[in-house]
Amino acid sequence: MIYVGVDLHLEFCYITVVEASGRKSQQARVANDSVSLRQFFSGLKPSSNGEEEEIAVAVEACGFWSAFVECVEPLVNRVVLVHPARVKAIAHAKLKNDRVDSATLAQLLRGNLLPEAWKADVATRDLRQLLRMRAALSKSRTRFKNQIHAVLHQYGERRTVSDLFGREGRAWLAQLALRPAGRLAVDTYLRQLDGLERELHDLDQGLRHQAQADVDARNLMTIPGVGPFTALVLKAEVGDIRRFGEKRSLYQYAGLVPVIRQSAGHCYRGGITRMGSPMLRWVMCEAALTAARYSPAARAYFERLAKRKHPHVARTALARKLLGAVWALWTHGVCFDEQVFAAM
Repeated sequence: MIYVGVDLHLEFCYITVVEASGRKSQQARVANDSVSLRQFFSGLKPSSNGEEEEIAVAVEACGFWSAFVECVEPLVNRVVLVHPARVKAIAHAKLKNDRVDSATLAQLLRGNLLPEAWKADVATRDLRQLLRMRAALSKSRTRFKNQIHAVLHQYGERRTVSDLFGREGRAWLAQLALRPAGRLAVDTYLRQLDGLERELHDLDQGLRHQAQADVDARNLMTIPGVGPFTALVLKAEVGDIRRFGEKRSLYQYAGLVPVIRQSAGHCYRGGITRMGSPMLRWVMCEAALTAARYSPAARAYFERLAKRKHPHVARTALARKLLGAVWALWTHGVCFDEQVFAAM
């Protein structure tokens, strides 16, 4: 058995190869491209006696792990995606460099001591890319709108319409007497907004059709506050719901559980951990805002908590409760029920 630890970087990766006995047999810096990686890992196959040896590879999860895994996985027997924050031997090491980190990964892999992260499949990664692009376009739209508001503030203009970017608002913006620089800025931002609106409209149509074609997404959309976008974010960020044997595990994955530090009989409870997927946490908090307005059970739960806690804490608690409904509906393949949710 050969164990390989990979310290992955954008341009290169540092690789340490360890034999079953624990002896380092090779350390090398390899360019992070498909040709170089295939050449290196193909050369690991033959052993000293001519027999092929099994190869296990450990690499920390990062923003570009998928390209490495897609290239290397066909050439080896197993690829372990490592949770970087939980590898204490690396995260808290006093001596930390590429050579030491890759060797540590290889030795921990040899001892089966690595906290393995879930590897999303290609379809899930593609869906994540679409949804994150949609979120980025939406943020850009908000930024351009804020820039137009800033120009109006600079010129002391106070809008007389409720929707500045609706039909009446556009007409009001067109007749404003602004200096050339201000007029150019407003017109440029409006053109950018028009382009973003077209892109978002087409993208949202495709996402709605995709959500309607998915059985799990249709069930999730029966939850108050969960629309096509939120349902698909749940599908993309959670992946396989069977990974979570209970709803508390999903709470922890979303970072919606409090920090607990306990020692010698003293227990401290802080804010939520904020570990895991920020996008999953964000959509559930947004869903909680909508659910508190339109769902009687969710509104009663929120108001009961808001009497004795800060509204932000109550909203986070409702987001966690909704995530419990997500786990139940998705696991059992059923639709949302107000009475069952109220009794949770």
